[in-house]
Amino acid sequence: MNLPSWLEGLSLTLRLAPWQQFGLAFLLGSFTVATWSDLKRMSAQREFVEIWLVFVAAMLAFDVYQAQGQDLEGWLVPGIKWGLIAVFSLFSLARLPLPYRLFRLAPADVAALAAAASLLTPILIVAFYLGAKVLSRVIGPFLMRGRYYPFMPVVSLATAGVLVVALIWQAAHNQPSADSS
Repeated sequence: MNLPSWLEGLSLTLRLAPWQQFGLAFLLGSFTVATWSDLKRMSAQREFVEIWLVFVAAMLAFDVYQAQGQDLEGWLVPGIKWGLIAVFSLFSLARLPLPYRLFRLAPADVAALAAAASLLTPILIVAFYLGAKVLSRVIGPFLMRGRYYPFMPVVSLATAGVLVVALIWQAAHNQPSADSS
């Protein structure tokens, strides 16, 4: 039985174009500085938020560009990906009066999560947000300052974690099996 080709886009394998790899390095650098700032002052500079929002817009434009000229099946994975990012972002904002929330975050933290998620496949996006939720429960109490805690350490660790998972998955599935020789 042959599975549809679009299912490959739902895997744990992270395939980034060379310029997306540079974008990832830039994003990780900005997360490092923002995390340090968040730990010291409980806030990241506004410029980080603007950069992360531009990054999200650029990744969305790239996905639309890649899907152009394809049939409906070619738009399916990007649609799922950006739908997940939108839903997780909405359910992470503290300002929205929703009965169920994943997080209660400031817009800057939501933008950071969305920027990292914009490079991932749909399955990795789900793993990323769930990993961030687990990390926030584990390290949040240690970072707590009054009623709040700095969230950028959670974003940085969740990003690093999902990248490690993707690299391990890719290495495990690109190895030729021992019995194939």
